[in-house]
Amino acid sequence: MTGKHDRIAAWVAALIWLLCAATMIHSDWYYVHTVDFRDPDDALRLVEVRNWLAGQSWFDVTQYRSHPPTGGPMHWSRLVDIPIAFFIRLYGLLAAPAMAERLALVTVPLLMLGGLTAILFRLTVRLTGRAVGGVVAAAMLATSVGVLVQFHPMRIDHHGWQITLGLLAIQVMIARSGDGRRNAALGGLIMAVNLIIALETLPLAVALGGVLALRALRRPEALAELFIYVLTLGGGAAVLLPVMLGHGALVPWCDSMSPAYVLPLLLVALLLGGAMRFVPRARLWQRLAIMAVAGAAGAALLARVTPQCLAGPFGNLDPLVYRLWFLGIKEGLPVWTQPADLEMLVTLPSMLGLVGTLLAIRFDAAERRGRWIEMLVVQGVAFAVSLTVMRAMGLAHVTAMPGNAWLFLAALGAAMRLRTPVGRVLLGFSCFILTPLAGEALAIGLLTAGGYDTGEGGHANKISEAWDSCVTRRGFEQLNAIPKGEILTPLDIGSHMLAFTHHDVVATGHHRNVAGMKTVISFFIADPDQAHAIILATPARYVGFCPTENEGKRYAGYPNGMMARLMQDRPPAWLKRMKMERKDDIHFYRVVD
Repeated sequence: MTGKHDRIAAWVAALIWLLCAATMIHSDWYYVHTVDFRDPDDALRLVEVRNWLAGQSWFDVTQYRSHPPTGGPMHWSRLVDIPIAFFIRLYGLLAAPAMAERLALVTVPLLMLGGLTAILFRLTVRLTGRAVGGVVAAAMLATSVGVLVQFHPMRIDHHGWQITLGLLAIQVMIARSGDGRRNAALGGLIMAVNLIIALETLPLAVALGGVLALRALRRPEALAELFIYVLTLGGGAAVLLPVMLGHGALVPWCDSMSPAYVLPLLLVALLLGGAMRFVPRARLWQRLAIMAVAGAAGAALLARVTPQCLAGPFGNLDPLVYRLWFLGIKEGLPVWTQPADLEMLVTLPSMLGLVGTLLAIRFDAAERRGRWIEMLVVQGVAFAVSLTVMRAMGLAHVTAMPGNAWLFLAALGAAMRLRTPVGRVLLGFSCFILTPLAGEALAIGLLTAGGYDTGEGGHANKISEAWDSCVTRRGFEQLNAIPKGEILTPLDIGSHMLAFTHHDVVATGHHRNVAGMKTVISFFIADPDQAHAIILATPARYVGFCPTENEGKRYAGYPNGMMARLMQDRPPAWLKRMKMERKDDIHFYRVVD
């Protein structure tokens, strides 16, 4: 970007980020002040960082306080731990350890949001050809519920990194000027890091490969860009795996980046590179055949070496764990299983963005049309994934924002060209309906006014009331007065137990510890005699649960099970209720024999 107006626009976008960050700190002050987490993954992430700072190996992310003594294996990456640990150490030079943690938990997600704002600004300016487009996109980001949910203070898990690095790869490969081969190499490396953090961005990696495949179909020389991208994607992951996991890099995991995926990528790169050297590619059908053969060979290798991975990262879960845990994670389910207001929240911003992108392809300047077409590919894939996994809406919404911004500016420009002042004002204000936030509010308002059921009391209230009344830090910390032991507790509050108490737990809601998870679920749905035998087979001598927590309500569906009895205050004789210092929604018991 050059020119005074562009620099002013960049500063305005930065100011929007600062205002957004200040607003989120104010709105989340309860969580910041009390160091409470709304998601168990954030709580366990802090535990993982504490363990690393206390001397646990860089290569070992096992959570030894879950399912001791062997510990609960984790699929997480230390890359996400680095900035959290850095700021804890930095603030620790000036503040007490508890305050240093609190400051780091606010700093990391908000700085990441600042980076995302800058990337989105540059991407949108490049696509729209207008600095004001970047400002509009930054404003849309600052009001996007679907994206900001991953960047609030205390939100330190990996989802924000996935969105930020994913958009950076898009900006580099689609909107960055310069040598296409260099950009493909940089984009491949960025996506390799992203995949090491979490495998959930694999569809985006494929979509970016699809963008380069489209270029190769148009231009023979662009096949080199696809080759370089796949090579740096697979090669970068192959280098990073031993750096992150040591000898564990050889295990063909299906739920994280591993040889199961690296080897097919390297095979595809090898075949593309060989074909570029020995096979004619001047004609369209030749290039199409080269890419089809290479892709099919990679897929065949994946199916031959690790056929279990064809079922997906959760395809091999124990059936009981899948039914009573995985299917209860709303954010991991398809959009059509959600209440109507959530359906609108997930789909409407992406749909508006797709409309904007399609119109930009038709009406924007010819020199930008190719970039808009490539952006449409990425948007379409991100939107499709968000329909099947609601948690993916963050990336879908942020990739839609350049199209959102173009649509808003085009409508506003049309309104300003009206001859009558009243018409300009009325139509100008109506353009705000085309923004994601206003569109969502209007759609949900119409649903509510029409008597449509948007959920039992509204999803936000349900989550907030049930969760906050259960997993308060002060409620958990009173458990530190009780002698240390292992607690059998529902999976969703296990991480908070580890973060806020000195106790161990049988399991948290993290799927590699399938034995511990099955033990917890089996205990809470079993009758008292069976449950007694289950808990005596573990080191656990405490039982804790929260009656307002949604997971417990699922277990209570078994009328003769332990959870149903505990919710009715009918514990068996071998459980003794322990009195807490203050009345709280945490119910805690000691196993007496």
